[in-house]
Amino acid sequence: MKVMTNRQHYIDWLRVIATIGIFLFHNSRAYDYGDWHVKNALTSLGATQFVEFMNIWMMPLFFVLSGASVYYSLKSRTGVSFLKERFFRIMIPWLLTGIFLMAPPQVYLERLSHGQFNGNFFQFFPHYFDGLYGFGGNFAWMGLHLWYLMLLSVFSVILLPFFLSRAKTGVSPAQSIAVKLGKPWVLPLLFVPVGVVALLSSRIGLGFTEEMGSWDILSYAMFFILGYVLFASTSLQEAVRKQGGWFLLAAVAFSTIHLILKFSIRPAFYDDIDIRLLATWGWIVGLLWLGGRLLNFTNRFLAHVNEMVLPFYILHQTVIVIVAYFVVQTGLAIPFKYGITVVTSLVVIVILYELLVSRIGVLRFLFGMRGKAVASGSRRAMIRAT
Repeated sequence: MKVMTNRQHYIDWLRVIATIGIFLFHNSRAYDYGDWHVKNALTSLGATQFVEFMNIWMMPLFFVLSGASVYYSLKSRTGVSFLKERFFRIMIPWLLTGIFLMAPPQVYLERLSHGQFNGNFFQFFPHYFDGLYGFGGNFAWMGLHLWYLMLLSVFSVILLPFFLSRAKTGVSPAQSIAVKLGKPWVLPLLFVPVGVVALLSSRIGLGFTEEMGSWDILSYAMFFILGYVLFASTSLQEAVRKQGGWFLLAAVAFSTIHLILKFSIRPAFYDDIDIRLLATWGWIVGLLWLGGRLLNFTNRFLAHVNEMVLPFYILHQTVIVIVAYFVVQTGLAIPFKYGITVVTSLVVIVILYELLVSRIGVLRFLFGMRGKAVASGSRRAMIRAT
């Protein structure tokens, strides 16, 4: 295998790891204390703690990696070509595939399992368009788990002027900020903007958006911006390489403190502070450091799964909900049920991708994949680097 200097392959590896994490996370949702589309009769403290741990870093990392991808994408694209690529790769999967294919079965099984509907899917489907999901209705305007693609679409459009290089200078406003922030002592403080916008979000009534992955919409926007800034500054990248190990240790420590305070000690004052944010920033920098040290290479496996990540993400929750709906009705213990949902849903997703999505042109389009010829050329380029 060959270490690459042009393309930061560890970003691809971390995206794959985060996708595996969200797959295991959503398999746990049928068994944790919170409400979900399909619930087991008995719930588990262990599943609840696992879900909380994943909430610390999972979606923030996704948005940081997305911001990094924007930085590298705009190095070789104009603003128009960037928006065109985003439309076909992200907006189409959200607006068409997510809302009209992936969400209806989930909403149907949620209504069925919660005693809110009685009938088959075809009888339910006309009612899918009754009202907005989250506001008492059924129509999942955000695509349920594809809210990530919705926010990514919105952020990409709104923040494009901030990320796009100016004609006179060849430098974007975000790059200018990255250069000014490029001091080693700044890296540990970059969690502060997230804390500020999170506080602002609650003050202006956007706290309800924490229903999406347990973070609010402004915090996600800030993680997205920070992803761009981190990779636009060579000084910050150097700081990650030098300090990342300490961030990883801090992430473990603060995550442990957060989980103990939330689930064991439960002090009243803990509602007014957020140690979780310190843990989150520790995980982000620590994982970037670890990825840069261990995962900045490519091979045939990465070339294959890198193309599979987005379709896998689009498919995963719908398949999990369908599988879990039947599994939770068995009399097995939770660990066995969890194992069955993980293995069965993984097999189903891989089969759907390999036999249908990756082979049929219309499905490739609906799942945000490039055409076969373009994708094959991209895979060959990655494989030649091994």
